[in-house]
Amino acid sequence: MTLTNTASQLDRIADEKAIARLIYAYCTGIDTGQFDDTARLFEQGAWFLNPQTPFQGAEAVSRFLWENVITYDGVPGTRHVVSNIRTDVADDRASAVSRSYVIVYQTVPGATPQIIFQGAYNDRFARTDGEWHFVERHIETDGTGDMSGHLKAAQPAGSNSL
Repeated sequence: MTLTNTASQLDRIADEKAIARLIYAYCTGIDTGQFDDTARLFEQGAWFLNPQTPFQGAEAVSRFLWENVITYDGVPGTRHVVSNIRTDVADDRASAVSRSYVIVYQTVPGATPQIIFQGAYNDRFARTDGEWHFVERHIETDGTGDMSGHLKAAQPAGSNSL
């Protein structure tokens, strides 16, 4: 292995670590009720709850979070647990794609901890002036539990709304 190859591999490891930190920052921001911090991650990007619902830029993401997420003493009582992060950095190190799994647990007053969401994050990133940032986050849902303690518009588990 040459010194150049070693340096290139170290650069890729550093890129993957910086991207993982962005993925974790998203989760931490929501879990701690720091919605504006979470939203700033999308200053140059878009957040897709589903393919038909993009929120472009920090202001749109922040507005959605503040208007829709239920908090208890300032926090939503959630724990986003991310695993199986796979990141592919482009050869020119200017962009990357990542996929990770997520399970969201929630504990709210008067209830036992439960899984409220299971899915995946499909992310695109770009590097500008040496700093990585989100370009897009697509949230893929595999299953949901009772989201009524998390999102204001969610229906309680077992409800028969039309």
